[in-house]
Amino acid sequence: MSEKRRRPGIFAAIVADPWRKLLAIGLAVLLWFFIDSRIKDTHTRTVPLVHVGTLNATGMLLDRLAIALPTDRVVGLRFFDGDRPIDKVEVRISGPRFRIATIETERLDLQITAFLGLDWSTRTSIEFTVADVRRDQRVLQDLEIELSPPRIRLDVENIASREIPLSFDVVDLVEGAFVGRLRRDTAEFTPPSALVLGPAIGIDQLGKRTNKPFRAVMESGGTDRKVKAHLELIDGPDLGLKFATPPLLTMQVLPQTTKFELELPIVVDDLALPPEQRGSYQPEAKTRMVRVAAGGELRSRLVNMGEGGDSTSMAEWAAANLRLLVHIPRAEPGAAHLTEIDRPARLLLVGRLYETLDRNECLLDETVVVKLRQKT
Repeated sequence: MSEKRRRPGIFAAIVADPWRKLLAIGLAVLLWFFIDSRIKDTHTRTVPLVHVGTLNATGMLLDRLAIALPTDRVVGLRFFDGDRPIDKVEVRISGPRFRIATIETERLDLQITAFLGLDWSTRTSIEFTVADVRRDQRVLQDLEIELSPPRIRLDVENIASREIPLSFDVVDLVEGAFVGRLRRDTAEFTPPSALVLGPAIGIDQLGKRTNKPFRAVMESGGTDRKVKAHLELIDGPDLGLKFATPPLLTMQVLPQTTKFELELPIVVDDLALPPEQRGSYQPEAKTRMVRVAAGGELRSRLVNMGEGGDSTSMAEWAAANLRLLVHIPRAEPGAAHLTEIDRPARLLLVGRLYETLDRNECLLDETVVVKLRQKT
């Protein structure tokens, strides 16, 4: 009987005064968070030292301690701890344990931008400590930071410059997939001169080069008629050199072509001769078998005509649309009269083909010389 009475008593004790018990639990949880926030912890990480331009001072996804420099005025050389060259720094971060736990999973992108406004005309180095590190990143707030070594020197050198007019005399052209198709006569360099910046010793070595200082690797420009390339400085990184503005080379490109053997009529243009001599020079034959390079839609059309080994359609089309034009110029005063002359021929497009076809999509693939004889 006493056992039955005891059970209701224990249950009643558990559920009695629930609000006071909930308040006690809440206070205990708050107390635990308060105590945990007072517990200090430390995280240590080794990060690389780098010097960057203003555009690269933020936004990286790698651990680093980045020193922002005005790269149009100076170039960073080496970091030193006293007289000892270094390229890394140990970063010790202390603070509440829950904040340190967050830091351990975050990238550590420390930045120093305090030196951008200095007078660099005579300066050869800068020194920095943890006091120069920007603290406006949310992840670093309320945390203590120490660096080891605590004071670091960065040697710098004033930027020198050299302006070089651009042409293929100074640019090594890598044609890549466009071998034999680039029209160098259409090349455009923007800007027309390259302004190279870097340490004075690097600029001096650039001026002493006997080979071409720049390279252009051609790539598609978004259309099949034009290609482009951003110029590269050969050995630029090794000499510490860079472009003030990377030059761009654009060039027209000939279409991909297929060669066709076609028999074409020969037309003689002798209108430059005196009236009494016109019509007196005639080719040995009225037609000539030549090799024509065709591209674009014309290429596809000729390929379709030649399928199945039937060359009749292609021959009829060539006779209706293409000519070999031979021009006879006026003779120089006092020149000897010739009964035979050799003249180069060029491909002439006639009819609708002349109006609609890009001239670069139908060209002679060989030099054609026609012998003309004077009729007796």
